[in-house]
Amino acid sequence: MDNIFELRFSFEQKTKDDVIYKFSNKQGGDFNVFSFHWQCFVWAAIIGFLRNERRPLTPPIADKPFSLNTMMNNHGEKDAQALICLAIAKAGSLDIMKNPTDAINLINEYANGGFYHIMKLMENGENSFNDLEKVKQEIFSRNYNVDGAPLPIQSAEEYIVPEEAYSQKATEQEPAPDEIVATASASPRKSRRWTFKEEKDLVGYFQAGMTIEQLTRLFGKSEDIVKEKLMQKGFAI
Repeated sequence: MDNIFELRFSFEQKTKDDVIYKFSNKQGGDFNVFSFHWQCFVWAAIIGFLRNERRPLTPPIADKPFSLNTMMNNHGEKDAQALICLAIAKAGSLDIMKNPTDAINLINEYANGGFYHIMKLMENGENSFNDLEKVKQEIFSRNYNVDGAPLPIQSAEEYIVPEEAYSQKATEQEPAPDEIVATASASPRKSRRWTFKEEKDLVGYFQAGMTIEQLTRLFGKSEDIVKEKLMQKGFAI
């Protein structure tokens, strides 16, 4: 079975030229909002998922320079996990993880829907996305109904998060993965407990190719406890 973390994403050459190249540092774009191509892709995918806008890709297709592993290796662990979780949510079942290619294709099509939404906004002059705040606002400043249709924005001020809220958030950040693992090891009784959702997610991520080390970081449990649970689920470790 293919490893979902090694499969490369796909996108149209048009979206690469008009959006990714424009906003990614790696290509020396005019605005340089993102440091990597994959960050721009994730942004488009989230917009596509939020809007429930799925669009099949049409040729020509651009080169495929990155994968989930690329994100994981460049401080994008949470981005990679978010894409997987969103794909599962849209599919409505963990079964999609049994066919990693299907999961990646689903993400590709929602990202494509997001790219076209971004290009439409740019054509209409609604938002040039020339700074990070505008990028974030396109995700957080719009409400969508269950069908993905945007609800009217009453005033921009209602959606601006005060700077002090960011400061407070920064002081309340979750502990680093290494600290979580250390805590789990120090409290074996507590760390051995698994919720039903955690067990389902563990099986899904393991079947998709996530390593034991990655799983320990994700769930905040020791390696022995993760292996123990996987063996209970019938996996040979």
